[in-house]
Amino acid sequence: MQYCTACQKAIATIVIMDLSGGAVTGSQHLCPACAEQLGVAQPKVPKFSAEILEDLLGSLKGARGGGRRPTEACPGCGLTPADFRAKGRLGCPRCYETFRGDLLPLLRRIHEAESHRGRLPGRLCAEPPPPDGSGLADLRRRLEEAVRGERYEEAARLRDELRSAERGEGAKP
Repeated sequence: MQYCTACQKAIATIVIMDLSGGAVTGSQHLCPACAEQLGVAQPKVPKFSAEILEDLLGSLKGARGGGRRPTEACPGCGLTPADFRAKGRLGCPRCYETFRGDLLPLLRRIHEAESHRGRLPGRLCAEPPPPDGSGLADLRRRLEEAVRGERYEEAARLRDELRSAERGEGAKP
């Protein structure tokens, strides 16, 4: 059991480790309250009751009468707008594009933004990449994104680059 290094009173549940060259050079143990004050942890999001969620998702119903054409079912999973309102969840990655017009106003109302910026503030996330092996991780990430985006020619090229880099032949530019 470790106490918070900031307040020295509460039990720490968050550990921040300083890394340099792949080795831990220091750590800081924080309680949730101090982590939130320091901007390390996100503030607790209130849990939405069924009524509040229905009110937020109700904007999907109200948007239909405004002259827009109704959103069709998702071609990936068959989720309909009524199913989305009932469950409050999307069924597959293609739902994000299918229901994009309805989701953006909803995201603005809930999160006050249309895109996710990450869990940690930029000053904590902005670490220089490690000198060894960072290219492999980047290639793997780009390969996964290409496959998810169904860009198969790019995925094949990235796969070949990754294989070459893993063999030590170096990635092609």
